Amino acid sequence: TTTTSPRLLHTHLPYSCLPEAVRSSGSSCKLVHVARNPKDTVVSMWHFYNKIFESETGPDVTMERAVEGFCGGVIPYGPFYKHVVEYWEESRRRPEKVLFLEYEELCREPKEQVRRLASFLNNGDAEVEKVLWRSSLNRLKELEVNKSDEGLELAPIIPKSSFFRKGTVGGWKNYLTPQMAHRIDLLTEQKLQGTGLSLDDF
Repeated sequence: TTTTSPRLLHTHLPYSCLPEAVRSSGSSCKLVHVARNPKDTVVSMWHFYNKIFESETGPDVTMERAVEGFCGGVIPYGPFYKHVVEYWEESRRRPEKVLFLEYEELCREPKEQVRRLASFLNNGDAEVEKVLWRSSLNRLKELEVNKSDEGLELAPIIPKSSFFRKGTVGGWKNYLTPQMAHRIDLLTEQKLQGTGLSLDDF
């Protein structure tokens, strides 16, 4: 490889699909997984789909279809709960290798969560304030590199603007019917039973 260490790579792959060279105990690679409340995940996914496949007649993917696919596990990168539980369980088995963060906690107490991340990466607190500023949604939205769609030759269908929306917690309440929310809640309870994981509502 021509890039120098350390490198930062982003992926949506399930833990079990990562290369053995990454998962191996002998590897110095560290993994940080960010999980999100399932109901907000569905809504975020729905917005993302419709940003990509925008049409003049309105959303191509209905919320009903998005919820159906989510609950059936028919979504990109595989079933949501299997994906999250794999990282969660590995973080419990090997906390020195896998850090499990929750989006809601990052929003609620960003400084504390960035400190956890720094500690996991064996870094001090000196850069915490700078990291918080550099990674704020408002700043990222305004960066020229994120406004322009230059350099999208590999994925021309996905405009960069589709990656930035509100960055808030609990927005599902504005989109899901009570029946949809209840269905997802029941599935969440069933899929996380016995794992010790609770994806909190806010």
